[in-house]
Amino acid sequence: MWIEIIPPMAIIVAALAGPGYATYWLHHLVLGNHFRRTLKERWERHLYQRDLRLTGNPYNVIGLEGIPDEETDKKK
Repeated sequence: MWIEIIPPMAIIVAALAGPGYATYWLHHLVLGNHFRRTLKERWERHLYQRDLRLTGNPYNVIGLEGIPDEETDKKK
């Protein structure tokens, strides 16, 4: 009967979908974030190097408060 197809189909779907969903959590464990940054384009490499230079960790993205202000540095 057609019902006999359901268990093998579920195993095949899980085996094909599992690695895609597992990388989400593996990136969190290894890199500290859920999404991997790609460095395929030149602009992405530039942003990676900028974040590495500003924060020391390219995966820990900061806002404008993390960029040093030149005027306040001169006053100190």
